[in-house]
Amino acid sequence: MIIRSLNDLDNNAPLTYLANDEVAGTTTIRVKNSTGLTDGWAFQLGKTGEDKTEVVLGSITNVGTLTVATLDFDHSADTPIIGIKYNQVVFEKSAAGTAGTAASITNGTIEYQADALDRQTGKSYTIFDDTSGTTTDAYKTYFRNSALALNSLESGWITPIGLTFYSLGKLRQRIREKLWQSDFASDDEIDNWINEWKDEMTNAAISVNEDYAIGTVNVAFGSDGLGTITTADFKQPKRIEITYNGADYFLSTKRSLNEYYPSEVVNSAHPYHNWEGDTIIHVMPSDDAGTAKIWFYRGGTPMVNDTDELPLEMRSYTNSFVNHGLGMAYQKDGQTTAASTQFVLATAAKNQFTVQITPRDKTGPTYVKIEEVISGEDNLVF
Repeated sequence: MIIRSLNDLDNNAPLTYLANDEVAGTTTIRVKNSTGLTDGWAFQLGKTGEDKTEVVLGSITNVGTLTVATLDFDHSADTPIIGIKYNQVVFEKSAAGTAGTAASITNGTIEYQADALDRQTGKSYTIFDDTSGTTTDAYKTYFRNSALALNSLESGWITPIGLTFYSLGKLRQRIREKLWQSDFASDDEIDNWINEWKDEMTNAAISVNEDYAIGTVNVAFGSDGLGTITTADFKQPKRIEITYNGADYFLSTKRSLNEYYPSEVVNSAHPYHNWEGDTIIHVMPSDDAGTAKIWFYRGGTPMVNDTDELPLEMRSYTNSFVNHGLGMAYQKDGQTTAASTQFVLATAAKNQFTVQITPRDKTGPTYVKIEEVISGEDNLVF
């Protein structure tokens, strides 16, 4: 099973250049300016994907000199020196698929292969061959600095079946395939465009069907009646039920904090609540600890990992995400007419989405079509 990790550490990384030619075997290299580089980091000599590009750990001797591991190749003056921080890629695996926990693979720590280049995609990858891998396994990776024992955050899940049609990675790929220049926009830019449109679609659905984005969460509160909602997509509550024994639930009524009397006694079978801040709920009575079951309106949550997928209801409208992304790219390039065309297509799909999402099921409101408006004299009824 061949697993690949994208070599993108050079993006937005500190950069300088060789001040002189350097030969293979040297451990001291002269650079034009080491300001901005960090002692102990890994340094990449050469552009990503080019032959003889290599990665070495190093330290800053002075403003113009780096002490590094022995160079494998000759490098000419003005070769870029990039502070990429990490020199290794660690591959992890879960035998239980994405439902499991990823753990480091034996012999799965690989040196960062900055000189590798995929001719088909034009991108550079560090590659690991998991000879015992199966199609049901799932993988993650992270970068590591072996000298400083520093690790990056984990990647999203990587699966042998590849990205689904509705995933962030696939939407980004579809947008990039339609660009006049495949590398015109960075991955982060395209991801932002996709998530902006996802928020637009979510808000459009909520505007015509307030129950579109409903979530539930159980929040424990103490004997002081205070509990904190930690759910990331919490927006505002719709319905709250209170239980003190885990079996009997009672509908809670919202009540302003100023309406409580200091000596007021509240029945646990008729609880009240108020809010102290955006996410702190105060339940009355507050003599005992309990649980608040909260139905809430969800805010939009961005897709971050390549494997993150669109909500089920949006999966028939993937073209709108591609059209919006292309529109943003055209707009960035100053092609206003082409951008406007793409935005019109995206908006038309969004309008169709809101029509089909309202009502959400067949028990929703029914509308009667008016065939003829009332004439001027039809209102003379006594």
